[in-house]
Amino acid sequence: MSMTLEESIQFHAEEAERMRLMKQDKRINKLILGSEPYEGLLQEHAQTAEWLKILKKAKFEYDEAWRIITRPTPDVTYADRNRAQTILDIFRDSLGRMD
Repeated sequence: MSMTLEESIQFHAEEAERMRLMKQDKRINKLILGSEPYEGLLQEHAQTAEWLKILKKAKFEYDEAWRIITRPTPDVTYADRNRAQTILDIFRDSLGRMD
């Protein structure tokens, strides 16, 4: 099953939060206290959620820049076009094809 970017962000954020709450439960904490695999997995979920949020913001900026260049509205200024072109030049092919 394939997840959307938003679903993946939500999944990893929820897993990290669930693991933090488990860590606070005294009964469970005795079992996992200092457990490197547990701590590593908790950090991995939290970090993945953060990276995906950054990717989501980058994708939004890229999509918006693409829209400004390909379908400008009357309120788009020369400065807007320059900024959009700079974004497209920087991210050229680095985000892959995102439709």
